[in-house]
Amino acid sequence: MSTTHRVLVPFELPDATPIPSTIVDTLTPMAAVVLGHYGLPEQTPPSVGRDQFEADAQAELDDLAQPFRDADVPVETRLVFGKAREKTIDRVAVEEDCDVVLTPGEADGVDRLFVPLRGTENFDRILSFVADLLSGTDATVTLFHIEDESDRLSGEELLADAADRLVEAGVDTDRISRRLSAEGDVSGRIVDIGAEFDVLVLGETEPSLPRLFGLVPARVTADTDDPAFVVRNPEE
Repeated sequence: MSTTHRVLVPFELPDATPIPSTIVDTLTPMAAVVLGHYGLPEQTPPSVGRDQFEADAQAELDDLAQPFRDADVPVETRLVFGKAREKTIDRVAVEEDCDVVLTPGEADGVDRLFVPLRGTENFDRILSFVADLLSGTDATVTLFHIEDESDRLSGEELLADAADRLVEAGVDTDRISRRLSAEGDVSGRIVDIGAEFDVLVLGETEPSLPRLFGLVPARVTADTDDPAFVVRNPEE
């Protein structure tokens, strides 16, 4: 089975909350890397943590990965003991060649996707991932843009181009809507409007290292209860 995207799914061990099956099912056209980060006290070296907890941690991680196997999503696991969770996610995303990182959240269903677009940067990767997500569901998608003076294209042009690319990828026109907003607090607007939707898809706005995702996606994923996929921008 060929896959076009690799999604990193991080869990904080021990006693992690499983990913809702509705989210796992959207990943059937893709592959997943399930990361277990086992947080350790400041004074505990990773080698000591691994000696003490590896067997139980790996068993828990295998259980967390099982729903992906059940859904026929190709999946690998990585177990890391340490203290710096965000740096670990960044590093493993690079090492495992994952172009998308999932921030887990609550989702009873996946009927409506919300996709904020900040400009043409990372445009193709975001829309390619959205098209793959939509191919595994009957969900609709709302493309969103907040106008900015620095925009090279008008908001209408940007969103029209994005919609056209999804149609070219096989998404029915009646599943796509567009929404434009005036200038304002970007992360705040995305969180507020995103609350109306089931899943968010965001584009990484800055280099992956050393800060997770970039400023706006990091704020959004910290403030929303929805699952959020962040599409990395490896060229940065």
